[in-house]
Amino acid sequence: MTDAHKQKRLEWAKDHADWSADNWKAVIFSDESKFNLFGSDGHSWCWRRQGEEFDAWYTKKVVKHGGGNVIVWGCITAEGLGWISRIDGNMDAVLYVEILNNDFLGTLHDLDINKTNIYFQQDNDPKHTSKLAQDWFKKKKVDTLSWPPNSLDMSIIEHVWDYLDRRICTRLPLPRNRTELWEALVEEWGNIEEEYITRLYESMPVRVQALLDAKGGHTKY
Repeated sequence: MTDAHKQKRLEWAKDHADWSADNWKAVIFSDESKFNLFGSDGHSWCWRRQGEEFDAWYTKKVVKHGGGNVIVWGCITAEGLGWISRIDGNMDAVLYVEILNNDFLGTLHDLDINKTNIYFQQDNDPKHTSKLAQDWFKKKKVDTLSWPPNSLDMSIIEHVWDYLDRRICTRLPLPRNRTELWEALVEEWGNIEEEYITRLYESMPVRVQALLDAKGGHTKY
């Protein structure tokens, strides 16, 4: 993280320092994430507390002759989980706008959310900030939330991805191929508790304060 990144993060935290948990509940958080079939990425390491060596949350399962991954897009709202979609092929600005049209607007429809009452959060990936995407937001009259660089710690959907991954890791039997992995992701996504999402939204003011205290630097989140 550069000094310029820290300064932008600090400025963003100052701009949102007076946002309450209710203010943050107007934000729809979105992101893409990659989920691997077990054994696809080689060695990995995990820190555990004493006595947790064989806890199912921390043991890594393997699938013989496994490998590969599934990339997904998803969003969360304070009213409930949004849609999750599988991304096949290269994710570019054209596909991203297609996802916005189908999955983001579908989420708003299903949860009866008025698009004039929300902010849409996305990171600064080039496909998110492309002219095609920006024109779409303008045409659809959807307000986007300004977002600082290198700020995974402020995006609560990152915790949802981690939680979802851990739920997949404890399934028996484990997914054996990409189709089974996608089916498991859809099922476990639907099983994520509303209380968990609510706690994440309620943590946002504390996260912003932590960013202020860190003067734009790293936080524990």
